[in-house]
Amino acid sequence: MKWEDLTAQAFENALRASDGVCVLPIGCLEKHGDHLPLGTDMMIARAVSEKAAESEPFVVFPYYFLAQVSEVKHHPGTIAIDGELQMRLLGEMVKEIRRNGFRKIVLANGHGGNNYWLRYFVQTMLDARRDYIVYVYDLWELSPEQHRDLEARFETPGEYGHADHMETSAILHLDPSLVNMDRLNPGEWDPLGRGRWMNEERLYSSIHWYAEYPHQIAGDPSLSTAAYGQAYLAYCSANLAKAVKRIKADESALALQREFYDRCDDVSRAP
Repeated sequence: MKWEDLTAQAFENALRASDGVCVLPIGCLEKHGDHLPLGTDMMIARAVSEKAAESEPFVVFPYYFLAQVSEVKHHPGTIAIDGELQMRLLGEMVKEIRRNGFRKIVLANGHGGNNYWLRYFVQTMLDARRDYIVYVYDLWELSPEQHRDLEARFETPGEYGHADHMETSAILHLDPSLVNMDRLNPGEWDPLGRGRWMNEERLYSSIHWYAEYPHQIAGDPSLSTAAYGQAYLAYCSANLAKAVKRIKADESALALQREFYDRCDDVSRAP
């Protein structure tokens, strides 16, 4: 059930059918090598969410691309807004989703650059009492068994990262007209080693990704196929549907959140 396709009356029915769960697929607009579209993460996140909703009904929020992607501002087409504004906009968005009746909101992450940001955002939900809960779910995560199955069924490079075999195969399945395999530049996906010393010392810095992958491609995409993309996305969708099913059945997370707020109130009232 796509939010933007619903009428006001149908929206009320969708809220009931979803058991109060809304999934917000979040990607970004950034370079994906020279062969994939800027909206790759956003497209994959939305496609996975829509497919998952077919088997485990929930409302899918419209495309959301206002994400953390500051490290790609050196390439045209990137949309990277101020960090404080990102936080405020996403905060307002989840409040509006709650105002429309949803008590369980899933941020379906399709962009690796969002990993730290979205987890921090979710932690800030504890700053004030709320009667809804927000989850982060990384859409690309597969089980070891699923990985082994794909490796057994398809020829793959066995290495993954960004604009890689998985993402390229996914877009080949979703819309092959958007993929330009003839624009691949072999070697651009190899790490440059300029940030290796930081890895060795277990350090992380803002320039780390640029140091290793300035061309915005990591992992060999040359063996990508639409068939692999279809199988990969099917696993991703099934995994999300399974997670949403458990979210629907669970009330303990909301109860624990209320308990946490109550204990915070007890501390503030202590003499």
